[in-house]
Amino acid sequence: MRKIGLQTYTVRALMKEDLEFTLSEIKSIGITHIEVSRMPINHQTASWINHHELSVCSIQLTLSKLLHDAQNVIAFAKAVKTNHVVVSVLPWWGHLPFIGIKTFVKKIHDVLNIYEKEGILVSFHHHAYEIKRSLLNVLDQHLDKRIGYILDTYWITSSGQDPLALYQAFAHRVRGIHLRDYLDGHDAAPGKGNIDFKRLLDHLLESVYTVIEEDAQDPLISVEEARLYLEGLL
Repeated sequence: MRKIGLQTYTVRALMKEDLEFTLSEIKSIGITHIEVSRMPINHQTASWINHHELSVCSIQLTLSKLLHDAQNVIAFAKAVKTNHVVVSVLPWWGHLPFIGIKTFVKKIHDVLNIYEKEGILVSFHHHAYEIKRSLLNVLDQHLDKRIGYILDTYWITSSGQDPLALYQAFAHRVRGIHLRDYLDGHDAAPGKGNIDFKRLLDHLLESVYTVIEEDAQDPLISVEEARLYLEGLL
């Protein structure tokens, strides 16, 4: 059965205060899988993740971090037993006309060349910009087939697109999905907005991981509610 995990960006403020305690709280509310984000990439963090028996779907970092701190990231990935890194965002220079996307394509292939040698997959996580400008289509034409996509239901919906339709268009690349709801122009916890998550979940390949992501005043309570809601749809 599918597991609903957590994108740890959701609990970034709590992790900044006490990372180890936050990881223990994540596990206590029924989360067993995480997409690592906004936490130190070091031995101590890996030790805490393993201690609390959290499985890591992927590690999401900037393109610069993946390129310039590769040995540390690779060591961390091996320590937490994951084989997947994700470019978290298109860099600012990727927005430049013509040269931006061309340069990004070259650099993400550089990332692929580094990490593939260690048996680690490489994917890209989009935001609204790429959806509104149809850049996922452009990238699909120019990226090596071994580079995947991580979709985000909020950014897709806020850009006027349908998450299921976009998933089906790029199913050959999609490795994970951030589950965020959309309500009145803002993100919301899954089940609190307008997105039909059951329709989406019913069509996903089992290999595609699913993680909750949201901005919430009390994220642990909100995440537990969202997990129960989403698992009830499975």
